Amino acid sequence: MNEDYIRQLVERFLHAETTLEEEQTLYGYFQGEDIAVDLMPYREVFQSFSAVSGIEKDLPQAHTPVWMILLRTVTTMAAVFLIGLFFAVHSGNPEEPQQIIATNQTKHTPDLCEGSTPRELYMCYMERKREQSKTYHSLKRMIYENQQ
Repeated sequence: MNEDYIRQLVERFLHAETTLEEEQTLYGYFQGEDIAVDLMPYREVFQSFSAVSGIEKDLPQAHTPVWMILLRTVTTMAAVFLIGLFFAVHSGNPEEPQQIIATNQTKHTPDLCEGSTPRELYMCYMERKREQSKTYHSLKRMIYENQQ
C-alpha cells in the first residue's frame, strides 16, 4: 500500500475527516506487518480501534418493545404533569396570606391575643411572627442549637 496515502489517511483520521471505508483501510494496514517506522506509534491505537469496531458489528441490534416505549412515554408525561401541578399550586402569590391577615385585624393589635376561634389565634400568631425581625430568629436558633 502507498505509505503517503496512509499518512494522509492518518492525518484525516486524527481530524475526524475519514469515511468508514477509509478507516477500514487504516485498520487493515495496521493489522499487517509492513508498517512504516514513523507510523509505528499509531499501530496500537488503530489495532484497538479495529477491535472495537469488530465488536460493534457482532452485537445484535437491540429492539425495544412497543409496550416499553409507551410505558416510558406515559410515565414521562405523568412526571411532567406532577411537576407542573406542584409549581401551579406553590406559585401562588405569597402576599395573599399577609393581605388576609391585614384586612381581618384592627388598627390596634393587643399584646395578648383575644381571639377565641382557632383562625383568630392563628392570625394573631402569624402577625406576631411577621413582626419579629430576622435577627430574632437567628438568635433564637443559635440559642436552641447551643442548648443541645
